[in-house]
Amino acid sequence: MTLAAITMTAPEAASPVQMYRATYSPDDNKLRLYAASRLDPETYKKVHDAGFRWAPKQALFVAPAWTPGREDVLLSLAGEIVDEDSTLAERQEARAERFTGYSGKRASESAQALDEVERLAAMIPPGQPILVGHHSERRARRDAQRIENGMKRAVMLFERAEYWEERRGRHCFTRSIKNVRTFAGVVSKKSKLICARLKRPSHSRRNI
Repeated sequence: MTLAAITMTAPEAASPVQMYRATYSPDDNKLRLYAASRLDPETYKKVHDAGFRWAPKQALFVAPAWTPGREDVLLSLAGEIVDEDSTLAERQEARAERFTGYSGKRASESAQALDEVERLAAMIPPGQPILVGHHSERRARRDAQRIENGMKRAVMLFERAEYWEERRGRHCFTRSIKNVRTFAGVVSKKSKLICARLKRPSHSRRNI
């Protein structure tokens, strides 16, 4: 085995590829960076300055669109860019499922709050006023306040459940419109950027 071969297979040479995984999805024309650990300040600045932003739900950095400059940043970190495993439809479906989960959870909490209100109200005789000066006054006022707070909470949670259900509906509608975009359009855009990059002087190509 030659010295060159030994050098290329050394752990130091392979570590960047092991630490980072870069992908590209033609579905949405986005570049993504997966990191095995938290980025150091210098690398984070490099990635952030290139336009990548952290997506906490997906646990990755994503750029809004492919550019030669962003591609170069990923290549410098990961060594290669591979196809994104999940499709745009799968990512959109996962988001819709999250919205459904949020809505269901808020609806369940609203029902629980309403059950508690009914439990407290059932302990008070119908038409029973608060007896001022009576030893029961303090407890009666406390229960009345708890019932009022419980009603407010139940309504608030129900409104949140409706909000997330509406978000899910809007997301599904928007998804159906966005999916009309074709792969050919993405390729055309990339080709134009590459041509523009090649026409520029070499010292300015990184700025695209």
